[in-house]
Amino acid sequence: MILTIVAIAISCQRAAPASKKTGEPQVRATVVTIRTTIQPENRSYVHALMIANNLARSGDEVDSWRLFDLKKEEVTFVDDITRSYRTATIAALRKEHRDAYAKPAAPELPSAQWAATNESRSVTGYQTRRAVVRMGGYMRELWIAEKCPIPAQLFAFMRASEPAPSPAAGVARSVDEALLKLQGYPLAEHAELPFSERKMVVDRVVEKIEQKDVPASWFQVPAGYRKQ
Repeated sequence: MILTIVAIAISCQRAAPASKKTGEPQVRATVVTIRTTIQPENRSYVHALMIANNLARSGDEVDSWRLFDLKKEEVTFVDDITRSYRTATIAALRKEHRDAYAKPAAPELPSAQWAATNESRSVTGYQTRRAVVRMGGYMRELWIAEKCPIPAQLFAFMRASEPAPSPAAGVARSVDEALLKLQGYPLAEHAELPFSERKMVVDRVVEKIEQKDVPASWFQVPAGYRKQ
C-alpha cells in the first residue's frame, strides 16, 4: 500500500493518447481527462480514460494494457510486445486479489486503515465524498463521486485487475477490501509519502468529462494477436 504513490508516479510517465487516423471508424465515447502532478519535482502528466459501449480503457497504459468489459464483467490483458492477450473474469481476479492480501504481513509493520467520511465537495461539477487511507507516514485522500458519467463499478474493476501485490500486502487488507467494493470513481486524489528529508506528493484530478468521437480500434484487441 505504501508503494501506491510511487506506482501512480511511474505509470503517469507513459501516457498514450489515442490517435485519429484518416478514414478509421469512430465511436462516440465518454472521454475523461485526468491530470497528475508530482512534487517536489513539479512534473505534470495528462492522460485520458475512455468509455464506450460498456468498454473502457485508460490511456496511461502502453505496451501492456487492460480492456474492461463492464457488461460481461471481464478484463482483457493485452501485451503489445508479445502480440498476445488473455481474458479473465472480475470474479476470478477478485479472488486472486483477496487471496494475495490474506497472507499475514510481518507483525512489526503498521496496518493501513480506511476511513470513509461525511465531508463532501464538488469536483468538475460533480458531488464527491472524502475517504482517507493512512499507514504510518503515508496518507492517501480520495474524493469519490457515486453519480457521474464514469461507470460506478469501473474503479473497483481496475483495482481487482492490478498486478499481484508485494509479500507485505496483508497490512492493507481492509483497505483493499474497501477498494474492491467501491461504487464510484475518485475524481480527485491526494497522496503523501515522507521520503528521506522530503515529502513526495501526488495529486490526481479529473479535469473534464466530455463526449467525443474516438477511434473504434481503441476498444479492440489488434488483429493477429495470439490468445493465451
